[in-house]
Amino acid sequence: AGIGVGNTLEAVVGALLLQRVARFRPSLERLRDVLALVLLAAALSTTVSATIGVASLWLSGAISPAAYGSLWFVWWSGDAMGVLVFGSLLLTWAATPRLREAPRRAVEALALVVLLVVLTDALFRLPFNYAYAIFPVVSWAALRFGPRGAATATTLVTGLAVWFTLHARGPFVASTPTENLALLQTFVGLLAVTALVVAALMTERATAQQALTEAHYRVLFESNPNPLFVYTLDTLALLAVNEAAVGQYGYTREEFLAMTLEEMHPPEDVRALRDLVAKSETGFRNRGEWRHRKKDGTIIDVEITRNTLTFSGRPAALAMAHDITKRKSVETQLLQAQKMEAVGRLAGGIAHDFNNLLTAIFGSSDLLLEDLTVDDQRRADVEDIKKAAQRAAALTRQLLAFSRKQVLALQVLDLNALIADLEKMLRRLIGEDIEFRTILTSDLGAVRADPGQLEQVIMNLAVNARDAMPQGGKLTLETANVDLDAAYAQAHAPLAPGRYAMLAVSDTGIGIDAQVKAHIFEPFFTTKEKGKGTGLGLATVYGIVKQSDGSIWVYSEPGQGTTFKIYLPRVEAAAEPPAPKPMPPASVRGSETILLAEDEEAVRNLMRRVLEAHGYTLLVAADGQEALRLADGHKGPIHLLLTDIVMPNLGGRQLAERVVSARHATKVLYLSGYTDDAIVHHGVLEPGIAFLEKPFTPQGLARKVRELLDAG
Repeated sequence: AGIGVGNTLEAVVGALLLQRVARFRPSLERLRDVLALVLLAAALSTTVSATIGVASLWLSGAISPAAYGSLWFVWWSGDAMGVLVFGSLLLTWAATPRLREAPRRAVEALALVVLLVVLTDALFRLPFNYAYAIFPVVSWAALRFGPRGAATATTLVTGLAVWFTLHARGPFVASTPTENLALLQTFVGLLAVTALVVAALMTERATAQQALTEAHYRVLFESNPNPLFVYTLDTLALLAVNEAAVGQYGYTREEFLAMTLEEMHPPEDVRALRDLVAKSETGFRNRGEWRHRKKDGTIIDVEITRNTLTFSGRPAALAMAHDITKRKSVETQLLQAQKMEAVGRLAGGIAHDFNNLLTAIFGSSDLLLEDLTVDDQRRADVEDIKKAAQRAAALTRQLLAFSRKQVLALQVLDLNALIADLEKMLRRLIGEDIEFRTILTSDLGAVRADPGQLEQVIMNLAVNARDAMPQGGKLTLETANVDLDAAYAQAHAPLAPGRYAMLAVSDTGIGIDAQVKAHIFEPFFTTKEKGKGTGLGLATVYGIVKQSDGSIWVYSEPGQGTTFKIYLPRVEAAAEPPAPKPMPPASVRGSETILLAEDEEAVRNLMRRVLEAHGYTLLVAADGQEALRLADGHKGPIHLLLTDIVMPNLGGRQLAERVVSARHATKVLYLSGYTDDAIVHHGVLEPGIAFLEKPFTPQGLARKVRELLDAG
């Protein structure tokens, strides 16, 4: 009973001393905890058990008074060694019960165990005392695996040492059992204390370094200007966010930590997010573009750089978000502009070739009509051909407008006056069930543009607005002076900062969704049912505005109406009065000599027939080189050079320069299905240039030739 009481009191006293005096942590990761275990538990509390236990044996007569001291030392040292060896083993493993070691570390631990067994066996076979040579290996266990490794290695070596000593093998076998025990316990005590102290010192150092590193990274984490998120890979719960994330997304830190990563993404992106996370492994790194949703519901484009890591013992990922919404917007606008430019080139090329064909169709049908009597049954068929050609010519003009290949009659004009002149026509066009109003700035700046083209822009937008309000609504035309800064221009590339006159056309119709807006200015794109539109109305508007050095933007949401805003550069000059229309010549006949250069055979033959029928003498060439040879071989005067601009071998401009340099009195009339830089700059003819745009009618050709020849 006395022995049991002593063991119980030893445990109670040891626990009280450790908890009350040393504030002991059982993981033994601090040096103070190791010293407390050695001094308070192993050295001090064990005296209680030894004293009570030996006294009980003495009082019962089991031992003599002379044996009291030696028995007390054996008892105390045995309990002390038990605390140091087995107590430390139980404490360290109980404090960190789960073993989370990488495969490489597990192999290292197994190798260490094998080495300890083999080396201890070898040392205890030697005739001399080399047992203490095991200390470096045990210290290795302490350095690599901490207090738990130190306690485990000490227990293993202690067990082997006791077994070898009991079997009379090794350096601790002496003349008496008491001496054996003293030598063995001294070895075990020194081994245990050394291993635990080394492990504690290294753990404290590692903990201090980790704390310093964590503090350093916490500063970097919080001070990073980009939002940072740490989230678990299993549940996607957010574990940490920095101040930049709070500022950009609008959530408080507490709201963030109650969310998952999925809640930051639009619902349609969640599946892709889950697929990415499913592929994530330790060390996994990737970069990609995603969409995030802010607290106010705004969707932003972000570039995410993601790294997997272990956070608070859990598989996690660190994600850095860089807002690329503005960059994506500019890229989209640039790609759209490039696409429109490419389509414009294609449309211009098609229109050029198509206009040659239409010129031949127009001319041939007009010549046929002149030869047919009014009651000829074939006349109706020819008129149908001409009407179809006229519709085709209208489509071609729209393509040329979109591709910015029209010839513009630029003048300084007042947008307010232009709208006022159109108001009556617009009211008839949109119908009585649509309210029409204007909001015009009185001091609106003047712009330089083609008034006829701007009228077409306004008419097309008004028709579009009317069709968007089948149940009636409100159409508003508004003008204003605006000064666009660099920030606005950057968000609306390729618009340049500067002073503009703004024309806005707004309706209260059905609105336009984002998918339609992305294609709204493309030729032949239409949302109207088949037969209700060509898809060229807004493409024409786009081309005219761009060719006038302006920009157009559309603002719309489904069910919220639509606003088209046109920005035209303001000029300081005063608005010009409308140019007077030229008087038609009294007669379109003549007798002059004309050098005709046209590579399209059908057009060339038509022009020859028309002009010869009007009394002119023709020198006809299929290209520029042939025209030069004809001019060089002709002895008489050449009054007019009639040449296509784009021809093989030698272009019209080069041909005209060489002919006029030899014949200064020769006048030049250029023909083309579209404009190019040979005679036109940004759609404006060079001064003194005469130009006839294809397709033209025989009457139009004869009239233009006569006007030019009669001009001074």
